[in-house]
Amino acid sequence: MRLNSSRVGGYFCLLCLWTLSGLARSVACQERPPASKSIDLDKELSSSVPEDRAKSYYYFALSKWFEEKGDLARALTEMKNALKFNEASAAVRIEMAALLDQMGKSREAVDEAQEAARIDPRNPEPHWVLANLYLRSQARDRSGRKESLTKAVQELEQMREDAPDDERAYYALGGAYFELGETEKGIQAFEKFQALVPNVDAGYVAIARNYERSGNFDKAIEYLLKAVKSRPESTESMMMLANLYSRQNRHKEAIPIYAKILELSNDNPAVQKQFGTTLVEAGEYEEAQRVLAALAKATPEDKDVQVLLGRSYLGQKQYAQSIETFRSVLSADSDQVEAQYYLGVAYEQNGNPAEAAKVFSNMVTKAREGSEEYKANRLVFEQHLAAAYQDLGQNDKAIALYEEMIKSAPDASSKLYFLLINAYRVNRQLDKALSLGKQQLAKDPDDVNIALVYARALADSGKTREGADLLAKTLQANPSNVDLYVNLSQVYVQSRKYAEAEKVLHRAAERKIDSERVKFQLATVYERQKDYDRAETIFKELLKENPRNATVLNYVGYMLADRGVRLDEAVRYVEQALEIEPGNGAYLDSLGWAYFKLNDLEKAEKYLLKAVELVKNDPVMYDHLGDLYYRMGQLEKARDSWSTSVEVGTEREEVDKVRDKLENVQDLLRRQKSR
Repeated sequence: MRLNSSRVGGYFCLLCLWTLSGLARSVACQERPPASKSIDLDKELSSSVPEDRAKSYYYFALSKWFEEKGDLARALTEMKNALKFNEASAAVRIEMAALLDQMGKSREAVDEAQEAARIDPRNPEPHWVLANLYLRSQARDRSGRKESLTKAVQELEQMREDAPDDERAYYALGGAYFELGETEKGIQAFEKFQALVPNVDAGYVAIARNYERSGNFDKAIEYLLKAVKSRPESTESMMMLANLYSRQNRHKEAIPIYAKILELSNDNPAVQKQFGTTLVEAGEYEEAQRVLAALAKATPEDKDVQVLLGRSYLGQKQYAQSIETFRSVLSADSDQVEAQYYLGVAYEQNGNPAEAAKVFSNMVTKAREGSEEYKANRLVFEQHLAAAYQDLGQNDKAIALYEEMIKSAPDASSKLYFLLINAYRVNRQLDKALSLGKQQLAKDPDDVNIALVYARALADSGKTREGADLLAKTLQANPSNVDLYVNLSQVYVQSRKYAEAEKVLHRAAERKIDSERVKFQLATVYERQKDYDRAETIFKELLKENPRNATVLNYVGYMLADRGVRLDEAVRYVEQALEIEPGNGAYLDSLGWAYFKLNDLEKAEKYLLKAVELVKNDPVMYDHLGDLYYRMGQLEKARDSWSTSVEVGTEREEVDKVRDKLENVQDLLRRQKSR
């Protein structure tokens, strides 16, 4: 008796040991030596009875009835009666073997199956039963695993020879070959299985799992695509495929697959969650928000979904909603690490480094106290904390933290050295920046980021030619790196070589590299040359492409305000930026400066004070505040503001300008006091 393709489910059940464990086993079957075969005394001493197939069938049917009732002992008795009246029946012996196996009598089951094979040597069923018996045996006795697998393979290979179109043998052989490390044979067996039953996907899935276990994800994906093609409605194949795409950061390829799985699974919440996760990772934040908002409403107890929803808001720069969402999660569980982390990131991106510093400082403290969940990401939290310190103008704190991070990590990554060198550079500790940059570049001349920051340090120290040459050389080896184009143009701007800066950016534009960033940099180059019309034209192009680009909105508003032109329009631009990022200190400063230019000093003070409250040590903000108080006649406040600006400033030219104003107001105050 042979199973056809309509009974695929049946042989999967017979091979439940392999399929349920996810393993592929196959083994060869060898006859037991006659000397080791057990002797059934009852059988040997009983007198033979004449063959009577009718009686045999009666007892056979009775045995199956008792088996269905769960009375295996009585079922076995009746099956023995059936065999007594038809001892030459291989089919009865096969059923007897199955009953004995159910009762844990494996030895006797093997004997009966082997006898069935002897009686009917071309029948594939005894070999199928024996293969399954050996497979179950190897699972129970791991010490004899290989021997049992080998026996099972022998039986399956004999079955394949007797019934070359029986798909069961190929499926079982594929799994067994994999277990024995014979990968090519396993693949061939599963490929043959698929050829015999092309409307299923199990063979391709098994091959894919084997490739996945070996780390060959590309081949695993290749076979899963075949599986989905063979059985388009298989959620198992599609889920495996989508998961593999996600693991390889190929999230956009996973998205349509998850969407299809959702259709087939009636919007299963677990699939919705995975779909939402993939959308977030792919940067499809608007669609992610739609999926996750509905899921969060349906499963309010799942805080991971709430965090994902917060991330979808964050990706759309809806900072108020993201902060509210993360805070809501933390009100229920203050130690939810992801919610804390992304809350800090939301403050960071919203231009609120003071709040970001509080969040990451708390996380760093917890990591240092030994909490494993925090400890695993300590370096990440410390990097964000140091960045917040820099945004606050607390460069000494940032430098100390970077130095501590490198000291505590003997194998510190080049990224940490990059951050430390850059912190030295920003804080005008150029000797340290140059020394460490040169040292790290000597260790790895191909490290693009180290070359970049070292070149910027050279330029800041007055060696703009050397810095530009280093960046140009690095760019030749890395012609698709947008950071190199932007920074090389910036070095040329520092030395007022505006034509060269433009050329570099036009080269990047020709290569279609990060068009938005290149355009933005080109506009700033024009603005530095006081070519405001061309700068504004590019900024408006960027706003046409993305009307919610808060950085561009703020830049245009500030550019107009600083020149004292179209001031009402300047206010509108900055207000739009603040609608997107309401807590951004830099944007609040721009708005305050626009009102200052409008001579609305009350509003100017309101927004400038908010700005310096959020960004503690920005020299430009304190310069603006000094100008405001000077105009208001509050000379002592003007002096204090300009004094802070000079103290925290790092750009020599700008510091000198503010120092002149400071000295002037100090002179005025002295004269007032001497009257």
